[in-house]
Amino acid sequence: MDVIRLDQILTLALFMAVLGLGWLVVKMNRGGLARRIAGNRRMVLVEVAALSPTDRAMILRVDAREYLILRCRGEAPVLTALPEAPALPDAAVGGAA
Repeated sequence: MDVIRLDQILTLALFMAVLGLGWLVVKMNRGGLARRIAGNRRMVLVEVAALSPTDRAMILRVDAREYLILRCRGEAPVLTALPEAPALPDAAVGGAA
């Protein structure tokens, strides 16, 4: 009496092959796949900085405005609108010429 039949082994092998192929596709398209899934979102978390093991400073962009969020354990988060950054002259962007 066989415990595992041939069709069960083939089904498992096919399932593992499809699973491995899916993993490979996600691994190779990691950055592009995330952008396609996100689409055109209005809110983007720009940066997160750890101030301590439990405290964080985050910059959140909503439409064209940026906000600083300070999150400390045991306290309500603090939200502050950041001022608009001045436009850099072309010479400063390209470096000294």
